[in-house]
Amino acid sequence: MNLKIFATALVVTVLVGPVVQWLMPAWSVLAEDVGAGGAWFASIMYHIVYGIIIGAGAALAVTVLRRFGKVVTVQAAVIAACTTIVLFDVGFVLLGQKVQAFTYLALLLALSSFILQTVISISPIGKATASSNDHAANTTDA
Repeated sequence: MNLKIFATALVVTVLVGPVVQWLMPAWSVLAEDVGAGGAWFASIMYHIVYGIIIGAGAALAVTVLRRFGKVVTVQAAVIAACTTIVLFDVGFVLLGQKVQAFTYLALLLALSSFILQTVISISPIGKATASSNDHAANTTDA
């Protein structure tokens, strides 16, 4: 389950992150510097790195929640990863000049992912529906 949640968080981050960044005002500056294709390439590359960090935070949350008997769904991972990268990209535009080291940025991103994954997994939004629980029970019995 950890690998599934990690992969889900990574994919969601890489799919959503560049689009969010494209909507930000700094996109035009990046596109002027490296061209439109270069801007998309750069955005995808560093969102892969962000996705790995977000996935690690989400996988850690799965491990902690499993110790307390909580089930983490893929739906919760999608919502948490999407929320994390949107908040991070918007926050980076606002606070990017104040961030001095990538280490602090990575720790903030992993902590945000851990917290959001935990909160969304515990909330009713991230709970599995009855039909998906039945499907999961049927597939594990087979």
